[in-house]
Amino acid sequence: MFDKKRQRREAKIHPYLAGNFAPVLGEYVMHPCQIVEGSVPLELKGGQYIRNGGNPANPPEEGRHYHWFDGDGMLHGVFFPEDGDDRAPMYTNRHLATPILSLSLFLARSPLPSISLLISPLSSLHRIITAILHTFMLALEARVGTLSVANTNVLWWGSGLGMEANDEVTKGASDISGVTNDIKKIGDKAAEERDGRLLALCESGPPLEVRVPELETVDWDRLEDKKTGQDLRDDRKGWGWRRWGLGRIQEDWVTAHPRVDPINGDLVFYACQMFETPYVRVSVIDRHGNHKVWKQGVDCGPAKMMHDFGCSRKYAILLNLPLTLTPMNLLAWRPKPMIHFDRTLPSEFILVPRDGVSPPARFIDPEPSMVFHTANSWDDVDPQTGEETVEMVACRFRSAKLVYAAGAMPVPAEEFRAGIDDVVRLHYYRFVFSHDAEEPYQISHCFPLSEIPAEFPTTHPYRLMSKARYVYVCSMKEGGFDERLGGAAKVDCLVKADVLRLSQKGIKRGKGKGSAVDKRTVMEIVRQQELLLDGEAPQGDDAAMQVFALPDGWYAQECRFVPKEGKDLDEDEGYLVTYVYDERYIKENGIASCDVGAGSELWIIDAKRMYAGMKAVVCRLKLPQRVPYGLHGVFVPAEQIRKQRILPEPLPPQASLLEKLYQSRLSHFVDVIFTRPQYRERSLPESIAFHTMLPLGCVFLVMALTDVANGHFRMYGMPGILIVISQAWRSWTPYLHRDDVISKLPIPQVRKLLGAVAYAV
Repeated sequence: MFDKKRQRREAKIHPYLAGNFAPVLGEYVMHPCQIVEGSVPLELKGGQYIRNGGNPANPPEEGRHYHWFDGDGMLHGVFFPEDGDDRAPMYTNRHLATPILSLSLFLARSPLPSISLLISPLSSLHRIITAILHTFMLALEARVGTLSVANTNVLWWGSGLGMEANDEVTKGASDISGVTNDIKKIGDKAAEERDGRLLALCESGPPLEVRVPELETVDWDRLEDKKTGQDLRDDRKGWGWRRWGLGRIQEDWVTAHPRVDPINGDLVFYACQMFETPYVRVSVIDRHGNHKVWKQGVDCGPAKMMHDFGCSRKYAILLNLPLTLTPMNLLAWRPKPMIHFDRTLPSEFILVPRDGVSPPARFIDPEPSMVFHTANSWDDVDPQTGEETVEMVACRFRSAKLVYAAGAMPVPAEEFRAGIDDVVRLHYYRFVFSHDAEEPYQISHCFPLSEIPAEFPTTHPYRLMSKARYVYVCSMKEGGFDERLGGAAKVDCLVKADVLRLSQKGIKRGKGKGSAVDKRTVMEIVRQQELLLDGEAPQGDDAAMQVFALPDGWYAQECRFVPKEGKDLDEDEGYLVTYVYDERYIKENGIASCDVGAGSELWIIDAKRMYAGMKAVVCRLKLPQRVPYGLHGVFVPAEQIRKQRILPEPLPPQASLLEKLYQSRLSHFVDVIFTRPQYRERSLPESIAFHTMLPLGCVFLVMALTDVANGHFRMYGMPGILIVISQAWRSWTPYLHRDDVISKLPIPQVRKLLGAVAYAV
């Protein structure tokens, strides 16, 4: 019987908890990797590739809500020793030591409500409110001040970033040496140069600092201004009313996708609120940690769920799209989920000047759409009219099907109809600051660059916020990211798109919306590439889209571009770094193998020759375990790791996840729970007895407590308010207080009998 139950449970594994989506518990620290093929390029030596993603320490039970964006954060990194070091590349993976993880280990389940609960149209008002209040009460009781799991993205930031940083350091050093020999000033300058740190992020909290290359958790980084001491929580200090408002919960939340300006090193980010207006607040911090713009409020109408934004050298582009995230949805005349795609709202793009002085500009697209990730944005000028323009490339949906698909949930009928033939594509936008006084803000062009699915974009790290030619995206040979098909969407292709060639070709067709510029499918591009001779590269329009197709059964994740070193190199001279997994290691029951040699691999791919297929792979590393399909990553070069900030005191040793599980205060309870059958079918007589005796037992328990209270009050007296309540209760329920009825009931004996029966059942 138990085998049949187990088989049914295995067959019902959530698609985002099955196969290589399933979490891993093992943690490795600086474990050597085997080089299967090729060699590590010089540009990667001394650097580390790190990827973040949800990895629930306590996955939900069958039938519970779960979403791909849930789960405790876990980092997977590969460190490449510097040139001359004979060590093999080192693999490290660690859970991020957040207070939520500690609470999860204590409770043996996640204390946070799943995103699926917030988007499900079947979730009732009281269920959502109960889940949220339960989370807050647990956090309050456990003194958990931050509800973040930091499971979405990783970012490197510090004073050494930006092309202007090297010039400033050189000039500062010469000024110091030429004017004074003050050792303190020289020491302060050196300390400022060593200010880099890795930040793990998600939308529900502040950045979390992590040490590289061991990936040890340090603490929350609330982005304190080095001059004024102002940080993300300053608005809640003191004893004003804001200290006690609901907005306090979200005061130190930031986006999971901040942007670092590759020229001056500015950190640009925004934060979303859902309890207090303004619901969106934009901030800019220079590379020295000084707040240039701090929490500048932007009116966006109803509170929205904004996962990403665009950023140019002049503007932060807020995606004020119809995906609402507000408790007011639950209180509407026709209640809606807390996260709801409101198709009555337009798609608005708010361009907020980074100077913090000029007013925002608003561009409206009447058609509702959804964008999870932007690839690049840049400032330009129309050569014909001289009008200022801002151009953006993003991954655009027409519907919100992906929100439901990532939780393996049925898509509402309205979204299903709107999402028929909806494929997320690389989309080009052109925002024009027109000379027309009646319509100063216009979206002159809006069209997809290609027909193929495209998500998780990346580009040359030093060409961001400028007119970069190439964007690299994840794609698939069949289906799309918003199609569940009984399982989860997986990446089996990496694509390089020449966005300048495609956008210029689309602009020539005229203003307005249009169809895709490149109408080829992924497989059509692959077949064209297979016809090329050795050493031959695609030419002309055929080169606008290049596809690296993985072998059958292999799947990749988001990649990162690492540029080659040298002068006068093409923009695509560099390498793509990504984790891949061979799904032949997955068993028939959907569970991934844990055998030796069944781990993932890290591939380093020549971005210039993606059309060459497996011949473009310059290095393959075998990892000691699999890396679950996750979210976003970053490559930290050697020169930045050398500038990692020096901690005031060494970190204490951090226990592994398994050690934390063993040391948990609930470990003996967990043993009891998991060594007895969790599922047992009750017979019909047992079910009848259980559902009959349980309410009767509750009634007699109340009566027993009443008897005890009466005896106490007879001896010590009853408070006046209780006398009033007692008299009202007797007047409302006279049939319960007739002496001739109560005296004939063997109450103590019945209570004992019912208690024994209930315990046996």
